[in-house]
Amino acid sequence: MKSYYLNYLASALTVLIMLNGQASAKLTQQELVELTDQAGGLFRQANDLAKSDPGRARTLYEQTILRYKRIIEEGRITNAPLYYNLGNTYLLMGDIGRAILNYRRAQRFAGDASELAGNLRKNLQTALEQRRDQVPLKAQERILQTLFFWHYDFGVKTRFLLACFAWILTWVAISVRLWRRRGRGTLGLAIVGMVGAVCFAVSVAVDVHSDRANAQGVIVADEVTARQGDGINYPESFREPLHSGTEFILREKRSKWLRIELSSGDDAWIPAETIEMI
Repeated sequence: MKSYYLNYLASALTVLIMLNGQASAKLTQQELVELTDQAGGLFRQANDLAKSDPGRARTLYEQTILRYKRIIEEGRITNAPLYYNLGNTYLLMGDIGRAILNYRRAQRFAGDASELAGNLRKNLQTALEQRRDQVPLKAQERILQTLFFWHYDFGVKTRFLLACFAWILTWVAISVRLWRRRGRGTLGLAIVGMVGAVCFAVSVAVDVHSDRANAQGVIVADEVTARQGDGINYPESFREPLHSGTEFILREKRSKWLRIELSSGDDAWIPAETIEMI
């Protein structure tokens, strides 16, 4: 349980660091610091009351969320610790959809090697295991995740740094070979470096393109009936409704309806008010 309420200090420090350039923010530096401190205090109070007075604890969690949202919306600040703390609060309230939503948002800002990144992965996995819809990956995606595990296991920043390191290693090996005019080992090292640089660079490019082309979202309504068209008169797409926490890729938007694609490859139409985009 301790991992749920780590990084409040990190969040406060990040707020202070990112204040520069926030000319359009509606909140002053002092207000941002006060809101961050208040959110941390309310969260700890809620944790202390979670078993003895769950009703009061829920109210305190809701007040925590309101303060973090003010920092994000009025303070014009977005970073991994803020979204991570929001995800933790929603998770402890039992709102799995919004917990996953904010953990995914945090992932876009977090690195791979920090303590925050480790806690984020653990808490996200906890939330994913608690959602009702366990949608399987389509066969092609499972094969790709097995063959190119490094593309899925390492974050974009890590793969970019590995591409840079491999590229530098390639040219160091080439320079040494040209200088010494011999050495099979340096040639092999240059080849390995070149292959690694290309693989990691392509991996990063694929992710960047995918993020731009495939907008991702999460269902936050308790449940929603997916349909075969953009209206309630169309037949249902599945036997059971979709539930909070189900993730999707947005394929099309018509008025107040969205055509989404699930990780299984199935697509359906759902009302726009039942989701939030990552």
